[in-house]
Amino acid sequence: MNIYKKILLSIVAILTTTICISDLTSTASSNGGGAPTGKTGSPGDASNCTGCHIGTATTSAGLITSTIPISGYIPGTTYTITATIAVTGINKYGFEISPQNTTGVKKGTLVVTSPTETQLIGSGKYITHKSTGTSGVGTRTWTFNWTAPVTGSGNLKFYGAFVAANGNGANTGDQVFLSSLTVIENLSAGIAENIVNSDSYIVYPNPATDKVNLESLDTENKITNIDLIDITGKRIKTISNEDLSQNKSIDIADMQSGLYVLIINTEKGRVIKKFVKN
Repeated sequence: MNIYKKILLSIVAILTTTICISDLTSTASSNGGGAPTGKTGSPGDASNCTGCHIGTATTSAGLITSTIPISGYIPGTTYTITATIAVTGINKYGFEISPQNTTGVKKGTLVVTSPTETQLIGSGKYITHKSTGTSGVGTRTWTFNWTAPVTGSGNLKFYGAFVAANGNGANTGDQVFLSSLTVIENLSAGIAENIVNSDSYIVYPNPATDKVNLESLDTENKITNIDLIDITGKRIKTISNEDLSQNKSIDIADMQSGLYVLIINTEKGRVIKKFVKN
């Protein structure tokens, strides 16, 4: 190979390297106006912000909170979601959040409430920052709304990726955090017909470990049977009045920990009671 060819190849190699580095830097910088789609770190997305911000993502609990009650979301109801990241010495932040099931299907509807700071991308599947919504001294908070999906949609998670950027204009030195918030569907919300006064029945202890007891304050209202439902809406068992013990105790020792619903069917109607199994 003559000297001219060697020089030419060297120039091409240098130019190629420069272009690659420039592209990585510009990609990281351009994300100041919003993250690319599919970077929440969810099982369905299988990707997070470390694709543009070199490093390892740290899982951090509690970065996503909401006004959804512990009893679960009521289909069609709108709730406020809050995303907060705090890193000492950082003044530039970014985020992306999406409500999904375990296969990556969007659940519910994201609603922008701060249009100067946040935006929807990916046909409304994701919400992320705008360039005017990235500043903060040691911390940054974004809020938006979420309207719950239709009855029977089941449980879901808000998956989120957060970036604390050092502002050097490159794709190095930034910190990436992953967080999620699990919410359940309020099972009793779809069982509204013929409901009688739930105060006429007491379920205890709550939380319970081995047995849950049912006490009726309405002696004239006979129980016909009881359906025990888990948080996915699956009927675990149906207990007839004859099968209830004298003190109306229900054996739950073999059940997994979690939230359950008792649908108490009586001669006057239904009574809905919830309890937690430890």
